[in-house]
Amino acid sequence: MFDAFRTPCWGGLSRGAALSLGIRVVGTGLLYGLHVALARWLGSGEYGTYVFAISWTSVLAQFGKMGLPSAALRFVPAYHTNDERAGLYGFLSTGRRLVLAGTSGLAALGIAVVLLVPTGPWPLTALLLGIALAPLMGLFSFETEVLRALNRYGEAYAPNYVLRPLAIGGGTGGLLWAGGVGTAESVLLWTGGVFVLLILLQQWGVRRALPARPAALQRTPWHWLRVAGPLLLVSGFQLILRKTDLFLIGMLVGAEEVGVYFAAMRTAQVVTFVSFAVDAVAAPEIARRYHRDDAPLQATVSRLAHWYFWPTLGTAGGVALLGAPILSLFGTAFTAGAPLMLVLMGALVVGAAMGPQLYLLSLTGHERSSALIFGVCSLGNVGLNLVGITLYGPMGAALATATTLVVRSLWVRRRVVRRTGIRPSIWAALRLHSPRS
Repeated sequence: MFDAFRTPCWGGLSRGAALSLGIRVVGTGLLYGLHVALARWLGSGEYGTYVFAISWTSVLAQFGKMGLPSAALRFVPAYHTNDERAGLYGFLSTGRRLVLAGTSGLAALGIAVVLLVPTGPWPLTALLLGIALAPLMGLFSFETEVLRALNRYGEAYAPNYVLRPLAIGGGTGGLLWAGGVGTAESVLLWTGGVFVLLILLQQWGVRRALPARPAALQRTPWHWLRVAGPLLLVSGFQLILRKTDLFLIGMLVGAEEVGVYFAAMRTAQVVTFVSFAVDAVAAPEIARRYHRDDAPLQATVSRLAHWYFWPTLGTAGGVALLGAPILSLFGTAFTAGAPLMLVLMGALVVGAAMGPQLYLLSLTGHERSSALIFGVCSLGNVGLNLVGITLYGPMGAALATATTLVVRSLWVRRRVVRRTGIRPSIWAALRLHSPRS
């Protein structure tokens, strides 16, 4: 089993994972610390409002960017490796414009809806600010994936996981220190300014990583969008899976419960920080190896499976033991989320046991299969959450979301095996690296 962590052909991949892992370890602590600080500074009600508003930012940005950040992981490595500068620069230029146009259009629509439809207990200003941030979040995501596709892992992840929480936390803390009032609106405004600065930093990093710009650019937006469309559905449905429970708790229960649930969910997600680090290099590596006949894709996937599962399982054991004390960092009211955390964490461990299965569909020409699975699971998750929240409140939401995540993981694994012949799970990896194999 341990050969998966030392095999020579794994060296380049593990070096990239080590860099992203280091950033992710630091970033996990900083992001978690940011939310702890915001919960204490704002109180559970204002904190819940901030989480609810920024969740809408994520949803609008996800659909407005039209799958182009995910498509960057497919097109940028190919153009860059083959020195197709016209295609590379054309994709980047057109992609940025399309992302801004799509997210701005959805933001305008969202603002119109919020102004026309009663928002209930949610502050109008906070919702408007959250919606208005969608174009910035969309462009920030696009630049992140471009840098990732160029193997610039530090420049891809440091802005999001290190600089962003430091800047938001530092700005909010400075406001309070200067005698200002800590509100969801003030944090959202400062977040917008931070996004602008980080996008400029990312674009500078992209320019440094690229070869000289050609005189003429290749512009084939419909070709790029045809590939990006199914990827948009996959990533969009994936986001809906992650946000349905929060939205429905916010609409059916209240702001304080949203804050408690989000704290539990954020704590559960700590267990995935190593698999996220491997994600950073898994996607472009799978795309490259799939299109090379001499590349041992099954062996690479099996090694990835070890990196996904064992750190996740070990971290989950530690978090399960210390869950309540960790949640108490947010405030005494947040310890009620410990059972929710355990339920959600169990589903994440099952997902880690399935290995890098999603990339084996999305980046090998089977985007439509991914879209179908995620679409069905997203719709099912909405129904399960409605029933679960009605009957059991936030615990019903946790059970519904965990059930959906497990079903999705098993379904994707089965489709990967059928469509690609690759077995991505940890069980297949153990058989491959066993002494008898």
